[in-house]
Amino acid sequence: MYIFVFVAVVLFTLLSCTEKKVIDSASGIDEVVNEFMVKTKYQGLSITAHKNGEFIFDNSYGYSNAESRIPFSTEEVMALGSNAKTLVAASILLLEEQEKLELTDSINEHLPFKIHYADAVTIKDMLCHMSDIPDVFGGKSFENYQWQKAKSQKEFIDKLNESKDEIFPQVEYRYNNTAYFLLGLTIEHLSNQPLGDYFREQFFSPLSLDSAYYLGDSFYYPKLAKMYEISNNKVVDYESPVDYRIVAGAGALGGDIKSYTTLFSEILTGSVLSDGSKLKMKTPCVLADGTLSVNSRKQKSGLGIEISEINSQIVFSRGGAMNGHVSALYHFEKTGLTMAVVGNTILRLHPVLESIFEKKLHHQFS
Repeated sequence: MYIFVFVAVVLFTLLSCTEKKVIDSASGIDEVVNEFMVKTKYQGLSITAHKNGEFIFDNSYGYSNAESRIPFSTEEVMALGSNAKTLVAASILLLEEQEKLELTDSINEHLPFKIHYADAVTIKDMLCHMSDIPDVFGGKSFENYQWQKAKSQKEFIDKLNESKDEIFPQVEYRYNNTAYFLLGLTIEHLSNQPLGDYFREQFFSPLSLDSAYYLGDSFYYPKLAKMYEISNNKVVDYESPVDYRIVAGAGALGGDIKSYTTLFSEILTGSVLSDGSKLKMKTPCVLADGTLSVNSRKQKSGLGIEISEINSQIVFSRGGAMNGHVSALYHFEKTGLTMAVVGNTILRLHPVLESIFEKKLHHQFS
């Protein structure tokens, strides 16, 4: 009996010390976050660190509801916006594994309708943001079109086919939400099921992600964290949210931060995709002239992800902003560390993680 009690006490002490070490090791991160929140009036956010299938750090800051002072938590369900693009890219690669398409196919080969100028545009061009198709989501050709008030997805297709612009695929990087909107419809067409069903069957359910969602579903809508924006230097409720059914594959992903972190870590390192598909996703896209497809932040474009270097390590990243919610995620290829941040105020969050990396505070998790 005494031996049992002694062992229990020792185990409790060790567990307590381990927990305390994680909390203490976050002190530098706390300072970075608190400085950011004071400077920007940011209301609430969470940060996680994940490695070897486990969460080694998670913490929340600020408020989920500023008026009632309800603390922000890692259980907040967030709109993850353009992070949906990585899931769309992974889905396209799964369909290629099943020999239902090839990345070199024209997008028009796999849609139930035709984009009249897109025969020369390949699926890979669209995944790499180098298709040059007109972007109905606020692109130059549609500056006067209020896509946020679209009544249906069909309206987007009709608008696209009104365009008379000549396009030049593989000439330059140009971020394109419409490309991923169309890729989402391609997944639906080839899988014979709605995009939300496909995501649940291929990703959410196999990975036991009970708090990951496709927000474009019309039959189910999870309760999302409150949304804020800064107007005239004041924090106000986010106005005029966009219907997730309209943005679809371009940005209708949702979930809490732990589901978000796990989903992307598994796509990049787990068994969801074959090794060959993961390699394709992580290989930088190349333009027709042989140069790399690079965005305005000097990040190389992969398939549904960005590729860069931090502290001489290759890093894969993605982020999103949707209806007042913002998110960012970075995965370090060599160490396997994945760090993510989500928040409820429409301001960029990647500077928070990048400040942590610049100060090398993430090394405590490596």
